[in-house]
Amino acid sequence: MASSHSPILFQDTYRGWTRWFDLINRDLPRPAALARQDEACVTAWIARRRGAFARLQAALEAHRPQALIIVGGDQFEWFSAANNPNIMVHAGTEDLVGFHNYGDFDREPLAKFWEEPDRFGVRLKVHSALAEHLLGELVGRGFDVSISRRQNPEGRPHLRVPHAFTRPIPLLMPKLDIPVIPLVIKTTERTSAALSGDRCVALGRAVGRICADIDVPIAIYGSGGMSHDPEGPLSGWVDEPLDAWVLDCLRAGDLDRLDALFSFRSAATDSGTGELRTWLVAAGAMAETRPAPRCDVVEYFPAHMATVGAGWVLWDTNATNAIIA
Repeated sequence: MASSHSPILFQDTYRGWTRWFDLINRDLPRPAALARQDEACVTAWIARRRGAFARLQAALEAHRPQALIIVGGDQFEWFSAANNPNIMVHAGTEDLVGFHNYGDFDREPLAKFWEEPDRFGVRLKVHSALAEHLLGELVGRGFDVSISRRQNPEGRPHLRVPHAFTRPIPLLMPKLDIPVIPLVIKTTERTSAALSGDRCVALGRAVGRICADIDVPIAIYGSGGMSHDPEGPLSGWVDEPLDAWVLDCLRAGDLDRLDALFSFRSAATDSGTGELRTWLVAAGAMAETRPAPRCDVVEYFPAHMATVGAGWVLWDTNATNAIIA
């Protein structure tokens, strides 16, 4: 699976969306398309968001995996400017503790989710044994992976675990009962020192081959994306052609074309759009299953009001539409 996780998407009212938009965009120029995204439009999108996450949740429940690999980035929550690895696997034994933000701007007073753990807290068990196995196998296959066994957030410690690993998860598994394996990759940093598309796909293929040799069901989820640049110079802008191209490639199983993503620096792929790297890892992993499942585009809408091209995709090995890669 893969999906967007913009904080605005998790508001259930038009007022909540506009409040978050104003916070993120402040005095930045606003795209003309924003004028067409009124309350009726946003209300329809809220219903579509619910349906999209419900589809992913149903698939996860049908498969009953023993572990969920979450591929996500860190926006200087765990990491800081002192250390920011390209790839890290967390294999600690303590639970991951972080937050979602569902409805935090929907009502008065506006909530600071990190100050209300009873309402917004998320706690996830870590499958440390499988995480350790993944670490060793990835290094053996030529990936220099950083190792984490203890949570010690340095960037914004009050936020605890990076939001990519906690914010959308209660909508995927409301019982929070599947142990997770956090696979952290550099996604949003404005630098050429990040994984290119071909390296993301290669990483995913390696993960897929490793999982194929393990006799337990495992799911994988890419957290973040699609095109967006929150608080950056293109905040509120959505690159619909780029999003459509990525979705077409995924639907067709054409990972060779996706290799070209992030092969050079571009304003179109810097910042939040870089979270699509997590989708490429998931796609690479699923391509290694036999037979390889088709990628279904569950939902997409260009939500300038949410500062994101909002997308959801699913590779379902239980479906009858599986194809040979």
